Amino acid sequence: MLTKKITAVIYGIICLAPLSSCIEKDLYQTPEAKPADTYFGYTTSSNCNVDLSYDFKSYQVVFELYAKNPLSEDGNGNLIKTEEEPVYRGSTDKYGAFNGDISIPSYLTELYLYSDFLGTISPIKLPIVNGKITFDQNTFKQNLNNTKSKIRSFTPNNYGYPDNYKILGDWNQIGCPAYLSPVTTEINDQLMYNIREVFIKPGGNAKMGEKFPQYVDDGVNIEINIVKPTKIGLVMLTSTATKQNTVGYFTYPTHQKPTNVSNITPIIAYPRISTAICNSTTTAGSMYTGDRVELKYWNGTELVDEFPAGVSIAWFMMESSFNQTNSGIRNNKRTFYSIRKLNNSGEHRTIALKDKTGQVVAFGMEDATNFKPIDNTKQGNFGDAVFYLDFSDGESIETGGVEELPDTPFNDFYTSFKGVLSFEDYWPAKGDYDMNDMVIEYKRDIYKSALTDKVQKIVDTFVPKHNGATTQNGFGYQLSGISNNDIVKVSIESEGITSKFMEGQTLESGQNYPTIILFDDIKMALNKTFTVTIDIVKEKFSEQAFTPFFNNAYWEKNYSKFNMNPFIIISSNSERGREAHIVKFPPTQKMDSSYFNDKFDKSNPNEGLYYVNDENLPTGLQISGASVGTIKGTDFLIPVEKTSIKEAYSKFESWASSFGKNNGTWWHSPDMSKVITE
Repeated sequence: MLTKKITAVIYGIICLAPLSSCIEKDLYQTPEAKPADTYFGYTTSSNCNVDLSYDFKSYQVVFELYAKNPLSEDGNGNLIKTEEEPVYRGSTDKYGAFNGDISIPSYLTELYLYSDFLGTISPIKLPIVNGKITFDQNTFKQNLNNTKSKIRSFTPNNYGYPDNYKILGDWNQIGCPAYLSPVTTEINDQLMYNIREVFIKPGGNAKMGEKFPQYVDDGVNIEINIVKPTKIGLVMLTSTATKQNTVGYFTYPTHQKPTNVSNITPIIAYPRISTAICNSTTTAGSMYTGDRVELKYWNGTELVDEFPAGVSIAWFMMESSFNQTNSGIRNNKRTFYSIRKLNNSGEHRTIALKDKTGQVVAFGMEDATNFKPIDNTKQGNFGDAVFYLDFSDGESIETGGVEELPDTPFNDFYTSFKGVLSFEDYWPAKGDYDMNDMVIEYKRDIYKSALTDKVQKIVDTFVPKHNGATTQNGFGYQLSGISNNDIVKVSIESEGITSKFMEGQTLESGQNYPTIILFDDIKMALNKTFTVTIDIVKEKFSEQAFTPFFNNAYWEKNYSKFNMNPFIIISSNSERGREAHIVKFPPTQKMDSSYFNDKFDKSNPNEGLYYVNDENLPTGLQISGASVGTIKGTDFLIPVEKTSIKEAYSKFESWASSFGKNNGTWWHSPDMSKVITE
């Protein structure tokens, strides 16, 4: 039964007259029908407006939003992508902008914005303010620039670097060069996609030798030979490293590749490769994507602007060399070279790639030191420092033998929503409300066109995790937001389990909306996986038409919030018409309406109000983003038999009586003696 506290809240909502007039009412008479908004819906999804701007000229990217930081640092200083699933995945328009409403777990107060597309800064922690998150990359960059400008730049007499090295100019305390220059040519979007495909995947366990073996073949050429005088800019793209590395270059006469480091003059280009993307050990990164420096040529006497014909460029990376204490560069760590013979074990440390025109557009370097000697030439993701070259004359270089970048299309993608469904099967009578008569994990993947953001198909996965019922119950769901004609094809994988109500079809007959019954008896279906793939009419629907439990007034008015309307069929061995849905969710056309207003049910079909009782107790509830398990503070732990969910979870009542405003993660605080832990 509902406690006096929740009952008082409900009466407080209903009773709008002064308190004295409320007391005068006969509290024991049958209460009048209540409006729908006095009943709590028992879902944990809410609407969030997302307003993003990366401010590109013609470049579309895919972004993700996470409840937790999706990147972590491994023991070797590499950034790795965690197994955390995003709460949302979306695509910007061709200008790098996105504005739309999405569904997220209602208990979240912040989100992490992440994208592995070049040119994006991430991860960025964004607060949810009044149901909205906002990010403008230009503003963010400007704030970084302001931070950099406030930090005093050292003079050449106040910082240190190895005696045998040359420098291009000053840098500040966090390693940002004072000699940054504007990019002279705009790299096109297709090249950005191609470069990302090779380098951007975070993870110290990536092996280039398995992903693109041709790029680390023993005979591969990475020489950049200058055949006409030119100026050269070096543009930072990204880094997946967390070490405070230094990157530079040197030149040599073409076809006279040096065999000893004593024969080169190394020049420092970037004192510290640490960006807002990759730097996890300090509060400010020294650079971000797009930072460019103008390289200089050492002619033996001085550094000059133009590189002459007949020389070639090579690269080096000094491992963990930037000293964050004194902002100097030390030479007490390993140095890795693009010329293999200069490395200790002759290993690959650099790959260079060109586009189809023959111009080198990108190169990447690897800083890992944990490779086994037997295979240390093929490992790593070569994404610890990724750059492209900006030439004043695109015809000034010759790159025979340098491998080409792969041609990578801007592919379709999907966004996922997952959670837990929990049902009580005594309806329309009152039960024990242990909410364990049927517990199911669900996941919906919505596949979209990256170019148009329109839905291509949806894939629904259901796994029944617990059966606490004494009756035989079935399970199904309906898509009330679309018509049967909007579906091109349905396929169901069910590990051999079928439903008699489906009559051998992929959609239940006699329904106004697409309806699928997955099983008639949970005892037979327990812990089996049911996967439903639904191909949708192309280029018609936006993702919100299929976002489960989407809470948006505009979309509900024009489509339906019930695009995933799950229900159980009570006593499915004897009847089809006794359905129990989540509170306020409508029945299907096969529902036996005589159950409404029977016993304790207070549904009002004329008002579109279903599955409510006089104490606003749930027939079903939905927990967004959760999984069924045994870990306190993370999983939803199932109440033991005959134990009310409000007894198993002390914060459940506060959550329900506040209509979801308080204790949004009530399932994180179970009474461990009243939940199943095995």
